[in-house]
Amino acid sequence: MRFMPGVSWVAAGFIARSYEGLAEAGASLARSYLRRGERFSVEAEGTSGTLASDIGGGVTGRMLDTVKGARVSESPRVRFRVAADGRGGVVGVEVCAGVGGTPTGTEEATCYVSGGVHSSVCAWMAAVSGYRVRMVHAKASDESVLAVARLYSEISNRVDPRGVSLEVLEGGRVAAMLSKHAAETAGELFGGFTPGRSLPEGLRGVVSAPVFLLPEEEFAAIFESLGIRAAVAVTDWRQPGSPGYSVRTFRGGPADVSGVLDGLR
Repeated sequence: MRFMPGVSWVAAGFIARSYEGLAEAGASLARSYLRRGERFSVEAEGTSGTLASDIGGGVTGRMLDTVKGARVSESPRVRFRVAADGRGGVVGVEVCAGVGGTPTGTEEATCYVSGGVHSSVCAWMAAVSGYRVRMVHAKASDESVLAVARLYSEISNRVDPRGVSLEVLEGGRVAAMLSKHAAETAGELFGGFTPGRSLPEGLRGVVSAPVFLLPEEEFAAIFESLGIRAAVAVTDWRQPGSPGYSVRTFRGGPADVSGVLDGLR
């Protein structure tokens, strides 16, 4: 969940139907997560006319009463989250921060996507980082195009779809098409290439593979969170071929997989 735009924080705690219930739940969390003299904070959010200061103050006061000597601090060791509207709310201890909002950057990142797991994570992380994501796929098979259609569909339904596009290159060898495309493209170029793997001359030192800075288990968790299936294809970068290609494009809105495939023009 912490990789999803719109998720500002993830916390473990309780649902309550009243302000008193929120305060009591906060006391229960304090007994479990705070020690005497420990620094903590309570971050509160209110909607539907609910004042964040009111609910935050009520929960903070109950926590201070529960754990004597605990201190409210701007540099907390433990952070609690409270959110409420007119019907009730939630209170929890923060597990981790999320990315929040939706990407609003204007800088474009071109992501070479094969339909496999590595390049899919690269494209998703670029979207989460605020780039406008231009996914470029050199067609290897009908299955690979189907896989990138799934990827576009998933990303476009999680972020502002106006910042996402898909281009499919057709008519040449994969290596030759990508090399020619890279030579003609300005700006950041990302890919999910395996470290140490032989790449076409036109991509060496040009395309970054930042996903491999992540621990492998983190990388696997991100891909699993996308909920899509990967295409499995082995590309022989040594194959010669014409660099010429035609381009089909889909952009502008959220779409299901069929909509992407039918809309490529």
